[in-house]
Amino acid sequence: MARADDTGRGAGTRAAMPDLGQSEALRVPKTAELVADRIRKRIISGELAEGASLPPEGQLMEQFGISRPTLREAFRILEAERLISVSRGSRSGARVSQPQVSGVSRYASFVLQANEVTVPDIFEARLAIELFAVRGLSRRGGKVAVKPLRIEVDRLETLDRAGDTRGFIAALTEFHEHLVEQGGNRTLHFMIQMLHELMDEVKLRLIRRDAEGRVAESTTALKSLRKLLDLIEAGDGEAAAKHWRLHLINANKSWAYDGSLRDILAD
Repeated sequence: MARADDTGRGAGTRAAMPDLGQSEALRVPKTAELVADRIRKRIISGELAEGASLPPEGQLMEQFGISRPTLREAFRILEAERLISVSRGSRSGARVSQPQVSGVSRYASFVLQANEVTVPDIFEARLAIELFAVRGLSRRGGKVAVKPLRIEVDRLETLDRAGDTRGFIAALTEFHEHLVEQGGNRTLHFMIQMLHELMDEVKLRLIRRDAEGRVAESTTALKSLRKLLDLIEAGDGEAAAKHWRLHLINANKSWAYDGSLRDILAD
């Protein structure tokens, strides 16, 4: 008869059990992490709006049944995630900050730089996203779909006439973002916003290196934008995508930088 072990199972049964080892042990979250998770969910759900003040520390300590050091550790977690800002020594306490694309973009920049992603790689990602959006917009067609984009082009022309290079670049970025937003896919809109934060940094660094010739192409670019909108409004998706693909490829070439994101941002 097989001898039972401490769990009451036979020796044969025990031999068949896998040895999980300490490396497989489940990690129990700390109390501060659980509290941070509860508050985080309320922020993400919109229950706690942008700029809203969290309840006083004493009230939160009583609500969660925790000590002050534990609560403040939870606050530090949320601060690191940029979901709250804490004014120490102030009666206002902790205020809510809704998640922002800029926070994601900044961390994404670190990841891309660490992996030596090239600048052309980022431009190609934008190309893929925007061609999808252009085709989607063309299927909808009509003046309503492109009206906000025509307003953006008018604004670009105004900035171009004023010689506002930085303003022109910022507004051009917004045009690309609006283009994807009008396409209707919210995930792609988020992704293009994140990419554009990085691309703007790259463009401004390149302008500092060589300012001449960067704005000279603006007139051609504006004509190209208007042609795109005409094709979208006509519902000609393939022609619109073909035109926009060529536009973006030529635009990418105009920056003429094949190095890594890390190299250009370290300059």
